[in-house]
Amino acid sequence: MRKILALSGMLTGALLVSACNIIPTPLNTPPASALKFVCGSSDKLALEGDYAWLNGKRYSYQNMNGDQAFYRYHSSHFGLKKVGEKRTLMMGLDAKSCVAAN
Repeated sequence: MRKILALSGMLTGALLVSACNIIPTPLNTPPASALKFVCGSSDKLALEGDYAWLNGKRYSYQNMNGDQAFYRYHSSHFGLKKVGEKRTLMMGLDAKSCVAAN
């Protein structure tokens, strides 16, 4: 009986974990009022308050240095440079210009 309960508990836990990875959460969805951009050929960026959403992941604002803002999501991060109305996404050694999306 204990083995059956343990196995059913593990199965339930595995199903819950897989469902959480599949079902989009409100935290990973930018609000409708967010500024939306497409950077490079495919990176989708949305900005709202202290948060940025890049390709479905929510990054938190970390700090600003001059005209550059830095955002972090767990161990990954990116910089966003704004000069006038032009924005440039910087990840690692890559720099991608961003254009407004509708």
